[in-house]
Amino acid sequence: MGSTEEINKMRSAKKKLEMSDDPKSEVNNKSEETSPDPLEHGIDDDLKPLPEGELKGSSSDDADSDTEGAAKPNDNSSPKGIDVQGARSRNDSDSSTESSKSPSSDRLKRQRTVSGSSPVQNFIFPGVAASPPKFMSLEEVMKAAKGVSNMVLAHEIAVDKNFKLEKFEPPDNSVEKQVRDVMHRAFWDQLEEQLSQDPPCYDQAFVLLQEVRDNLIDITLPHHTKLRQEISDNLDVDLIKQQAEHGVLNFNQYSQYVLSIMSRLCAPVRDETIRNLMRETEVVDVFRGVMETLDLMRLDMANFTIQQIRPHIIAQSVTYEKKKFAEFLKTQNDGLELTRDWLVSHVKPDDVSASDDLSMRNIVSLVINRAYLELLSWPDERLLPETVVLDGSRLLELRDRLSQVCILGAILLVTFSSVGPIITQPDAFKLKLKRNLCIILDPALSEKDTMDVMDNIAEQVVKEVDDHLQEHDKPLLPVSAKNALKSQVLEVKNSTHRIRALISKRAMEFISVIMNSTTARPVQMPPGLSTLQEELAHICGTLIRLVTHNRSVFGEYYADIITNHIKAAKELAQDTEKDKSEGVSESV
Repeated sequence: MGSTEEINKMRSAKKKLEMSDDPKSEVNNKSEETSPDPLEHGIDDDLKPLPEGELKGSSSDDADSDTEGAAKPNDNSSPKGIDVQGARSRNDSDSSTESSKSPSSDRLKRQRTVSGSSPVQNFIFPGVAASPPKFMSLEEVMKAAKGVSNMVLAHEIAVDKNFKLEKFEPPDNSVEKQVRDVMHRAFWDQLEEQLSQDPPCYDQAFVLLQEVRDNLIDITLPHHTKLRQEISDNLDVDLIKQQAEHGVLNFNQYSQYVLSIMSRLCAPVRDETIRNLMRETEVVDVFRGVMETLDLMRLDMANFTIQQIRPHIIAQSVTYEKKKFAEFLKTQNDGLELTRDWLVSHVKPDDVSASDDLSMRNIVSLVINRAYLELLSWPDERLLPETVVLDGSRLLELRDRLSQVCILGAILLVTFSSVGPIITQPDAFKLKLKRNLCIILDPALSEKDTMDVMDNIAEQVVKEVDDHLQEHDKPLLPVSAKNALKSQVLEVKNSTHRIRALISKRAMEFISVIMNSTTARPVQMPPGLSTLQEELAHICGTLIRLVTHNRSVFGEYYADIITNHIKAAKELAQDTEKDKSEGVSESV
């Protein structure tokens, strides 16, 4: 038996959709019409969002309704300079060429587990006051907390085009799963036992039919007036009870009617499941499958609605997040403590010399960009600033990807510094080596995982060199040379390794140039990173997209914090200078 909670907030959005007369086509044909803000009422607790950053692209089940994640081919013949705008646009592609999987671009869509829960379930700004000001009522605090949850949901939908809801499944061997399974099994066992009595007992069946009727009505669209009336008339529990009392109830007939309605309302991906249920002869098994499929159909409708309202959410997300965050700050003594420390730490002594508004705006922008760059080397044990915590897992995923790209670039340089003279067709060898190393690196989701596979990386480098030499009829490397090459590759594990540190510095400088660029002029790739052009472009594009949205929402707070800090520093410097002058005068 699936969950019976209604998706009330989705129904308000569905009422704004104009669909055709055929119910089945309505679920699959996407309307361009958007609806008013559907997020003010939250979402069902049993409808959990996919973990942020996880691969949510179209599967075979979703192919009929989600085409937004189609792959876009990349041009391998592109020059070694990257257009800033190109870096932004490449981020929207869900896949890249085979040579650009280092680590795979799909890595950004997978969950990087920082905590065990989704941000929509548990969202707590770190570092804020533990209790609200005393003049805040509990009702106001709870309202603000609900607003934060809705803000998280709006943010996820706005920044993740593949966002979708999925049915919550508790972990295997968990108490929650065991209790749920026992309760469901008890329900179906009791139903089977009652129906097998002579005469049959339909008490449990009446409860089930009423639940099925409510779920069927729930997945209809607002203008399905006749269909809803038909369902209510045919699944009238009072009438069914009268049939049972007179011994003329055909429970199997009702199951077939329910399946016929579901076949009219479901998305094509559910057709096969419903056909299989129609061939099922055991009525209990039929209704068990009906309840499971209805849960999936409710999710289909919810995800369809999200796709319909997504343009509206994107257009309103900045204003909406500003509003909800402001409401949240009212419940906190200091809700920007970590953000203030984060930004102020990037104000340099020279920045205090800003003399006019224009120079102040430029300095504020530079400080913010320097702060964002720090997120690409943020330590796990340190709490993220309150204003970037919504994208925390995405930013940490970018950090780990960038680290892997730098390690990979260092390995390529170390390899060619050792065996470069004996390599024929070096460009092709680099691409092949990079592609095969990425197969090993791809499952590594953290720095520790990457270090754990470095031995395999070293072995693969030696194998690729041997394969290349054998392919071109050249003598293989001697054992001593192989061991030396392995040793050099393993030295890259050290974060202070000279070549790795140099690659990391160049990569950060490249990203900084792109972030501070105000034109679409192509940016020259740093030396040693040309082979990793696609990877860096993808990182830059993703980071710029997140930064742009974040600055749109929290830019005013950032500007106030930096401006006030610089003004306070100026006043302190002036007071210090004045004290020195007075001290000199008194001494004279």
